[in-house]
Amino acid sequence: MTYLSLRRSVYVALAALGLTSVPMGKASAQQAEARDFLLKAQQAYREAAYLGYRVKYLYTNAGGAATAIDSLAGEMQMDKGRCRLLIDGTETVVTGKYVIQVMEEDKAIYLSAAGKATPMDPTQLLDTVFKQLSGMQAVISSEGRWKVLSLRFPPGRMYTYIRMVMDSVTGYFQRMSYGIHTAGLVEQDQIDRPGHPAPYGKEGQIDMFFSNYEHGRFGNGLFDEKNFFTRVSGRIEPAGRYRDYHIFLASSNL
Repeated sequence: MTYLSLRRSVYVALAALGLTSVPMGKASAQQAEARDFLLKAQQAYREAAYLGYRVKYLYTNAGGAATAIDSLAGEMQMDKGRCRLLIDGTETVVTGKYVIQVMEEDKAIYLSAAGKATPMDPTQLLDTVFKQLSGMQAVISSEGRWKVLSLRFPPGRMYTYIRMVMDSVTGYFQRMSYGIHTAGLVEQDQIDRPGHPAPYGKEGQIDMFFSNYEHGRFGNGLFDEKNFFTRVSGRIEPAGRYRDYHIFLASSNL
């Protein structure tokens, strides 16, 4: 799977959860525990001030060898509703007003209105999982100081399962794994089937590893839009070291 395919699988899979939401009815005891788990993690990330950490993504075929087919690695900085993700040459900054995506290889900046933070922000996954609990089997377990939530999806969803490992003291994730159907994420000729050997199985697993949590290593300047663009005579133009970049606007009223 190429870098673009893995990145797309992360974005598309997380977004897909929100497209098939199931209203919460009367919750079972397991679902209530799952909600408490998610609320703790959501609160920990959204209330954290100037939190930074490393994140790594690995893709493997389900049921196959443990060797990863592809990987991504980067870093995240968060401050309540703002965040910045730097991963393999792509920088995404979410301010209170804008989503700014800088593509270094293409020398391009994509600018859109805030409202949808990067799906690689774990709190975005939590929002969509909340909507799905009534359609899942949920199991909570403990492994020392780690608390583990395992969710299994009914047939027909893009996900097959999600497993989240959280530090029960801080509420921060240490690892998140999810099974995913590969159809629609890679070309059909890349999926293995009888008479057509190919590198990717019908189902895969993406593992997310979180590490090096720390506070206070950056400030408000990290999210300043003037780092990326300025307004000159009513026009939006690239700023500073991005002066030779092209800016693409998601709408004309930004």
